[in-house]
Amino acid sequence: MKEFLINLMPGFMIRTFARPYVSGDSIDKGIEKTDSLWEESKISATLDLLGEAVTTREMVEYNIETYHELLDKLEGRSHASVSLKPTSLGVHESVEYCEESMRKILDKAKAVNIPITIDMEDHEYTDLTLDLYKTLLEDYPDLGTVLQSRLYRTEKDIEGLSSYTARIRICIGIYNEPEDIALQQKPEMKEKLVEYTQRLINDGHYVEVATHDKPTIDRVLQLADEHGWTSDQLEFQQLLGVPMRDKQEEILSKGYTDRLYVPFATDWKYAVPYLKRRLNNNPRMALYVMSHTIGKLFGRH
Repeated sequence: MKEFLINLMPGFMIRTFARPYVSGDSIDKGIEKTDSLWEESKISATLDLLGEAVTTREMVEYNIETYHELLDKLEGRSHASVSLKPTSLGVHESVEYCEESMRKILDKAKAVNIPITIDMEDHEYTDLTLDLYKTLLEDYPDLGTVLQSRLYRTEKDIEGLSSYTARIRICIGIYNEPEDIALQQKPEMKEKLVEYTQRLINDGHYVEVATHDKPTIDRVLQLADEHGWTSDQLEFQQLLGVPMRDKQEEILSKGYTDRLYVPFATDWKYAVPYLKRRLNNNPRMALYVMSHTIGKLFGRH
């Protein structure tokens, strides 16, 4: 029922919700937000071009050009990185075309010294994404990818990366997955996130712990103190728009990087699928947005 109601929300309500979670509708607005985070708080950023489930070559080529322009403008910004999604870069046509598209972006990123991460989407793309990652890692050793603690398969996926030195973002994952392949309770997902963080670091990977759950962050920080993990092994990540200032300051004070996921779009319509997932993941925010918007319509705000 919740998802049904959110899918009925009109565009203007989605855009109202977007304000804290999306940096804007242009490359320059994304970079402006990235720079302000760094200048004001020493918080780093990973920029993501919104627009997934692309089904035409024309749109894939448009996305590649957009990433090239973004990377040109990011050159010299050590506080910035970029995230890519296979579904926005041609996987609809073939894995080969997606790899070719990613290589065009990765070559540009290497030239301007900006790190790239391949995002993880729903479970249908997990094998494909990890296979692409391992293939590309040979030529782009700084490339990162993502594992999701909710999936039962993640333990084996970690084993499959044991012969690599990888940069891995570990998160719960925002996609609602079937119970036969994924945990359904958040506490269990958080337990696994901590467990997988320790295992990945022990295997020699650089781990990016992406969570807003403060007790989980505290547990990871405690493990870091106990085991002497350094900023060369561990960083923390959150989403733009989620209030976390006190915890971010603590993370930074301990010498670790704190990085926000900073989405941007070239048109608001490309942001809608991402924003609906954010609403589905946070029903209290959805209720706030709807009540706030209705209140404005009737002059109560």
